Amino acid sequence: MLGKILKRTLLGILVSASLSAASVAAPVGWDEAGKEWLSQQSEHFSVHFVDGHQQSAAKVLDVAERVRQEQLPFFQSAPEARTEIVLVDDFDFSNGWATPLPFAQIRLFMSPPEDGGDLATSDDWLHLLIRHEYAHIMHMELANGAPKILQKVFGRQAFFFPHALTPSLLLEGLAVYLETNEELGYGRLQSSQYAMKMRMEVASGELKDLEQVAVASREWPLGYQYLYGAYFIQYLSETYGEEKVQAFLTGYSRRIIPYFLINRTAQQSFGKDFNTLWLDFQAYLESEFTPQLTLLQQQLIVGKDIGEEVGKDLKQTPYLQVVTHSASGLLVNRNNGEDRPKISSLDPQQSEWTSLTASKDISAMSSHPQSGLAVSRLIHYADGRSYNDLFLFNHGQWQQLTERQRFRNVRWMPDGRQLVASRKVAGVSELWLVDAQSPEQEPVRIWRGDSDTVLGAFDISPTGTELVAAMKRPRQGWNLEKLNMDSKTWLPVTDTKAAESSPSYLPDGRIMFSADYDGVFDIYVLDESRGQLERWTRELGGALRPVWQPGVGLVYQAYDTNGYQLRYLAQPQALSTQNIQHQQGRYDYPPVIEQTVEKSEPEPYSPGSTLRPHNWLPLVYIDDARTLIGALTFGSDALGRHSYQLTATWDFDNELADANLVYQYDNRWMAALSSSHDFDKMTVDGRSDYRITRDDYFLLQRNHIVTAFEDQLSLHAGGVLDKESLVSQPDFASMIAFRESNETLAGLALTFDNREAYLNVPGVGWGHYLDVVAETNDLFDSDYEGQKYQAQWKGTWDLPGRTTLTARLGAGYADDDAKTFRLGGKDLFEESRLFGRDTQVLRGYDDSTQRGHRYATQRLVLETWLGRVERNWSLYPVGLGDLSGSVFIDSGAAWDSGENHNQLTGVGTEFTFEAKLGYNLTLPVTLGYAHGLDNDQGKDEVYLTVSGGLW
Repeated sequence: MLGKILKRTLLGILVSASLSAASVAAPVGWDEAGKEWLSQQSEHFSVHFVDGHQQSAAKVLDVAERVRQEQLPFFQSAPEARTEIVLVDDFDFSNGWATPLPFAQIRLFMSPPEDGGDLATSDDWLHLLIRHEYAHIMHMELANGAPKILQKVFGRQAFFFPHALTPSLLLEGLAVYLETNEELGYGRLQSSQYAMKMRMEVASGELKDLEQVAVASREWPLGYQYLYGAYFIQYLSETYGEEKVQAFLTGYSRRIIPYFLINRTAQQSFGKDFNTLWLDFQAYLESEFTPQLTLLQQQLIVGKDIGEEVGKDLKQTPYLQVVTHSASGLLVNRNNGEDRPKISSLDPQQSEWTSLTASKDISAMSSHPQSGLAVSRLIHYADGRSYNDLFLFNHGQWQQLTERQRFRNVRWMPDGRQLVASRKVAGVSELWLVDAQSPEQEPVRIWRGDSDTVLGAFDISPTGTELVAAMKRPRQGWNLEKLNMDSKTWLPVTDTKAAESSPSYLPDGRIMFSADYDGVFDIYVLDESRGQLERWTRELGGALRPVWQPGVGLVYQAYDTNGYQLRYLAQPQALSTQNIQHQQGRYDYPPVIEQTVEKSEPEPYSPGSTLRPHNWLPLVYIDDARTLIGALTFGSDALGRHSYQLTATWDFDNELADANLVYQYDNRWMAALSSSHDFDKMTVDGRSDYRITRDDYFLLQRNHIVTAFEDQLSLHAGGVLDKESLVSQPDFASMIAFRESNETLAGLALTFDNREAYLNVPGVGWGHYLDVVAETNDLFDSDYEGQKYQAQWKGTWDLPGRTTLTARLGAGYADDDAKTFRLGGKDLFEESRLFGRDTQVLRGYDDSTQRGHRYATQRLVLETWLGRVERNWSLYPVGLGDLSGSVFIDSGAAWDSGENHNQLTGVGTEFTFEAKLGYNLTLPVTLGYAHGLDNDQGKDEVYLTVSGGLW
C-alpha cells in the first residue's frame, strides 16, 4: 500500500520538478558547530550564508543588483519578489543552479573554476556565475497574458511558467549568450574552449540535429545543449537581431499551452519555425568554421594515438583523464564511462598496460619513485558535502592521509616526504605542506590568496625550490607565476591574454604548458631564462594537460571529434620559436563592483518566509463510485532543508476525506502520512456494490544517525503504522470476510552502500548494497506481537563493455505472532523499502503466492546497454533516450515454522527504454515477460512498469 502512495507522490514531485527545467532544491549541508546561517537583503535579492562569509555575501548582493540592472533592458521585466540566493561552501567543484519553483531561487557554489575549463573564461568567477544563473531566473519568470493571470490564481505552478517548459538548449543557450561580453573578452561564447568544441563538431561532419540537442543527455560532447544553444542564440541575434529574440521571448511568455506552440511562436518572430532555423544554423556553423579547419588541417603536427601502438584498448573517452609520470611508466586513471575506473601503468619498454588498482573519483595524481602514488579523491558525504582528500597508494595498499581537508590538487616534493597540496575554502585558494610520512601531523599552510585570486594547476621544480602555477589575478586572465618555496613570494612568469593552463616542469627546468595564443590550445615550452617560447603541437581541436614521461616523451590529451584522446610525441620538435614578450597583453577588466548597494544588516536565518505555500492546484476525480475534489500544494525553504507536499481531497458522494502529506528535513528526517480509501466492487447473485476500506499509513524515519567508512555505512531508525479498516460494505458481502489489521513497527537498520553509476551503463555499474533490519511490534499498540528481522544484499559486477551482472540475496524471520511476509508479484519498489518491508518479488507468480514467517530469496540479473537514440520528436515533448535489456532468474520461498520449503522459480526478460518527456524528464519504462516454472502456481505474464530509480 505504501508503495502506491509513495509512487504517486514521488512521481508527482518528479514530473513537476523536471517539467520546470529546474534542479530539485537539494538541502544545504548539515549544520556545523559554531556556524550559524544568516540572511541579508538588498532591494531585489536576499542572500543566505553561513556566519563567516559576510564579505562574500555582500559582494553577491552588489553583483546581483548590477546584473539585474544590465539584463533588465533585454528581458524588459523582472521578478516582482526578491530572488533568494543561497551561498554554499559544500563542494570542491564549481557549479550553480536556478529555478522559479516554488519561488525564484539561485544556489551558488563558493568554488572558483580551475584553469583550462569552460568556466575559467571570466573577469570574475562569481560575477560570471551570477550572470548565468540570474539570466535563467529572468528568462523563466517571463509570463504575460493568460499564464500571468493563472499564476495570480494558482500561484507558482510549473505549467504557468511557459519558458521553464522549453528545451534546455534555449534556457542554457540564452544564459551563456548573456553571460558573454565579447568586447571585454569574458564568457564561454567568446572562449577558445567553446570554439574548440564547435570546431570539432563541424570537423566530425555530423552536426547535431535539433531533435538531438532538445534532449541532450549522454552523447559527446557532454553538456552539448549549452554549446549548441549558445551558438544558436548568437546566430539568431546576428542574423535577425536581438529584437527578434526578444520578440520570441515576449510572444512565448503568453502561451498557455506549453510545448506545442513553440514553433508557431518562432514562425511569428523570425519568419521561420525552429526546424527550418536549425537547418540554416547548421549551414552557418559550416561557413564559420570550415575556413579555419581547412587552414589548421594544412598545418597539423600532432602526436600518435596511444591506442594505436601501445595499450590498444585505450580509446577516446568522454572525460579528461588524470595522468602523471612515474619511474615505472605513465600512470593513467582510466575512466571511460562504461567500465569501473582503474589506475594503469604504461611500461615504455614493453608497450603494455598494467592495471594497478581500482579507483573512484580521482581528480589529481603525483608519483614518487620511493614514496608511492599520492592522489586526491572526491568523497560524497551523507551530510550533503563533497570534499577532496589525499590518499597514498604504495606496495599495493591504500592509506588515507587527510580527512575533510579539501585538498583537490597534489604534488610530491623531491624528498618524497612532503606533499604540496592546494585547496579552495570559501572561494579562497590556499597551498599547504602535508607530511606523508607522518600524516598524524597537522598540515602547514604556506600561502593563502584573497577572494579575487584563483590558483589553478601547479608543479614543483626538480630542485624543490620553487613552484609554477596557473594563476588568475583580479581583472586579468590566466597567467603563469612562480612561488619561491623559501620566501613564499610569487613572481610573474607570463603576462598575456592567452589562457595558460596545466604547467609542469621538464627535467631540464623548462616549463611546459597548454595555451591558446592563436585561439587554438596547443602545447608550449618556455625557457624562462631566455624568454624563449617553443610550440610543440598543432592540433585540429586542442592539446591539453601535457605530461613528460621518460621513455615515452610528451604525452597530452587531444580534444577530438569523438572524445579525449591520449597522444604522445617521442621527440617533440619546436614548430615555432618566439620571445614570450611578443605575447604580452593585459585585459584590465573594469571592476566588478562599481558601486555598493544599500543592504540590510545580517540577521539569523528564518525559513518561514520561503517555506509557506506559494502555489495550489485543484484536483478532481470522478468515477461511478466517488466524486473527489481537493487541492495539492508543495514547497520548501530557501536552504532546501524543509520540503513538503500536501494533497487533500473530499469525496462528496461518500462524505470521506483522503489526505497525503510527505515532509522531509534535509536527508535525515522523513515523515509520510496518508489516509486513503479503496473501493472494491463486489458481485453476488447478480447484485453489485462497493466495499469501502480505509488505509492509514504513517512513516517516521531518521537516517544517518551514525556513519562510517566515508559514510557508506549508516545506522537508521524508523517507525511504521500500517492500518487497514472497514468503512462500509453491502449487506450481501458478509459471506466474504474482510480482516482488519493494524501493524505498528519500530526498528533499526544498518546499511552499507558503495555502488557506483557510470555514464554509459544502465542502472548500477559496480558495487554492493547491504541492509540488516530489526523491527518490533511491542513498542506501540498493534494487532501483532514479536520481532521481525530482515537482510538483503545486492552485488553488481562490471562485465566487459556496457554489461553488468547483479546478484541479490534476501532473508527474513518473524516471530509467529508477527505479520507474515508475502512472496510474489513484480513490485520492486515495495521490495526496496527499508522499514515495514513485507513483500518479496517473484516474477511469474501472483502477488502473495506464498506467505510465511520465514523467507529466503535469490535473484540473478544480466543487464546490457542496447543502444542510444537520444532524440526528440521534433519539438513535441516526447523523445527517446537509452535502450537496455536484461534477463533474470527469481527464486525463493516463504514458509512457517515446521513447514517444508516449496522453492519457486521464475525466469524472464525485460526491455527498458528511456522516455524523454517535456525535454527534461527521463522516465525509464520497462516492458517485461516472466514465466513461473512451477506447474501449479506459475504463470506467464507480460507487464509494463515505470521506474524512477536504479532498481
